[in-house]
Amino acid sequence: MIEEILRKEREEIKLQKLPPNFYSESMEYIKKLKNDINQKEGFEKKLLQRELKSFKAMFSELIDLRINKVIDLRDQNFTPDEEKVFKEISELIKKYKKTLSEETVPRTLKVKLEKDLPVIIGPDLKTYGPFRKDEEVELPVEMGILLIKNRIGIKGE
Repeated sequence: MIEEILRKEREEIKLQKLPPNFYSESMEYIKKLKNDINQKEGFEKKLLQRELKSFKAMFSELIDLRINKVIDLRDQNFTPDEEKVFKEISELIKKYKKTLSEETVPRTLKVKLEKDLPVIIGPDLKTYGPFRKDEEVELPVEMGILLIKNRIGIKGE
């Protein structure tokens, strides 16, 4: 479904009509994929991870396209009052986009360590640690999941 919506949005100059609950249903789908990923193993898990990555990329592109279309209205011949209203709307849209991206992309995960851990390098190429047993640390999501899967830590609060 999102592929078709994105294709139409790319092709047309005007904003395309979206289903009434498009954003909330998309967020629910992302949550469902994340939950499914946590419960699967092996090949099936990799497929779901690819689906999640692909969906989030299309979702993000769609939001960007739609926001840019709205922002492009600023080139119109607005009166000063209309310009003021437009700026306020633009700021609200930017805040909304930030909220959506924060909801779709958790950046860190709290992990309570069950073992001492030396300095490690994260996916962002930053160094983390050393850490002590029972220490609760906030790490990039990928690292946190890896530590939990390898029974080096448990999910923190």
